[in-house]
Amino acid sequence: MSTPARQDANPPESAMSLAELIQLAEVLQTNGREQEAVQVYRHWLDQSQDEQRFLAWFNFGALLQKLNLIDDAQQAYRTCLELRPHMAQASINLGLLQERQGHNDVALSHWSNVVAQALLQTNPDKGLQTMALNHMGRLYEKLKQYDLAEQALAQSLAFDPHQAGAIQHWVHIRQKACKWPVYKKLPQVSMNDMLMYTSPLAMLSLSEDPVMQLLCAHSFVTRTYGQLKEERLCQVKQYGHQKIRIGYVSGDLCTHAVGLLMADFIEAHDRERFEIYGYDFSPEDGSAYRERLKKSFDHIRFVHPLSEAQIAQVVMHDEIDVLIDLHGLSSGARPGIFALHPAPLQGTYLGYIGTTAMPWFDFVVCDRWVLPEELTPYFKEQTLYLEGSFIPMNKDDSMLRTAQRSEFSIAQDALVMAAFGNVYKINDAMFNVWCNILQRVEKSVLWLIDDNPATTRELKQQAKLRGIGEHQIIFTPRATHSEYRARIQLADVFLDNFPYNCGSTTADVISCGVPIVTLYGKTMVSRMGKSILSSLGLHELITATPQAYEDLVVSLLSSPEKREKVRAHLASQWANVHQQTQRNVASFEAGLMQRLQALA
Repeated sequence: MSTPARQDANPPESAMSLAELIQLAEVLQTNGREQEAVQVYRHWLDQSQDEQRFLAWFNFGALLQKLNLIDDAQQAYRTCLELRPHMAQASINLGLLQERQGHNDVALSHWSNVVAQALLQTNPDKGLQTMALNHMGRLYEKLKQYDLAEQALAQSLAFDPHQAGAIQHWVHIRQKACKWPVYKKLPQVSMNDMLMYTSPLAMLSLSEDPVMQLLCAHSFVTRTYGQLKEERLCQVKQYGHQKIRIGYVSGDLCTHAVGLLMADFIEAHDRERFEIYGYDFSPEDGSAYRERLKKSFDHIRFVHPLSEAQIAQVVMHDEIDVLIDLHGLSSGARPGIFALHPAPLQGTYLGYIGTTAMPWFDFVVCDRWVLPEELTPYFKEQTLYLEGSFIPMNKDDSMLRTAQRSEFSIAQDALVMAAFGNVYKINDAMFNVWCNILQRVEKSVLWLIDDNPATTRELKQQAKLRGIGEHQIIFTPRATHSEYRARIQLADVFLDNFPYNCGSTTADVISCGVPIVTLYGKTMVSRMGKSILSSLGLHELITATPQAYEDLVVSLLSSPEKREKVRAHLASQWANVHQQTQRNVASFEAGLMQRLQALA
């Protein structure tokens, strides 16, 4: 005898209305039954002729996208668009999937169509227009097509001028393109908004005012991380282990500017008193240096797939005494780990050279040259001073190839000034100084990175406006770390930038024995060069004004004897860099011990 059907059972999918389908699918997804929701959609769509079924196809596509079923999701969105060609959200999502597969031109065409179709409508959805334009701006920026990125975001801001994220990217894009002045008028966007929504990274290059950098960081943290709930998972002040446990958190433990500084530093820890953990979400770049870094830790946790809360639980399980962040406000930061306070003591180091304005950091690792007492009021964090420079001098003894000037069309008798820092750090004031030197020193040339066609074109135009001939500026593409170090050796003088000094690059320049001239100011990031050179006793390469900087470079270029004297001093100091690292790390450990004792 068969069992009669229950009267309260869900009706067959074919008998459901669209509203009932969507409601059932949402309930299933809420309860973690996504695969059942997929089957419900499939059965209903196979049989339904509902005039509004394009909505079901869209929701089905979103579910498939969430489940990472990319091909099926794309087909669902395409079917949705066949039924409703002007459904902007489906086109936007389809573009995102195309971008994910590397089909950038197709993605851009989908988003362009959304914008174009909206122009033909009487009452277009401006929110979807701005969304499409913002995706265009983001992808153009990723492709380093900065002119198109700037245009897309300017158009987005014309529709909605109150977009903090769009303003932030628009400003930084102009920086990357060396469009000076960076701030220019936009309809309905005030200068105050431009300043307040400038990213902290961009502000490091735009201003040497420590107040501006503090306000900028505070504004960014409030709008970006304001939703993070601060908790104190760790309720103990000291674990009482035989060895103090230090944990480093980073996604840059590879051939990255931060990672390239850290191997000697990590290896130099006193293993009799300290146990070193790494919480690593770095990319596997396949380099020997990456392998060395991984082996430098006593314990390493590969936490890339884990959420910030899960990583915090791993830290808690390991009973870490001091947790060090190597990101700050830089790309890849995972501040949610630190907001949960999984360790008694938390600090930030190297990743971002300024105050993070984050309330969950107890200290910033620095030195007295880079962050003297008079600048500490502009930092949220307390200072942990190292002996020597806070920038580790990682000794790289790998053999470099012998590069030749002829490879880069540089004359043998040219006086070469190299400036291989990121192009967004260049500003009009510093470029003026460099061009003045070119005009003052016969046979001098400026060697820059050819980062992208738009920026290189802009820099050539800026040089032309200053009376500099094209033959006086050399552009070469980016290169591997070892190749770029080989190129450094061909320079007569390396030019530090201002107000965003070189950090890791300065260490490379010194290791190559090339004189570097720096200019310092009132911010931590504008004093990195002073920090490194002071620690090596090279005070004669430090300047306090643009004119002094210009005159010093001219003096060095004009005197082979002076350059050789500096090179000899660099070589002698570099020979002792391992001992300096040992003292550096020892002072770091002593500072941590003092702070842990203060907690007791």
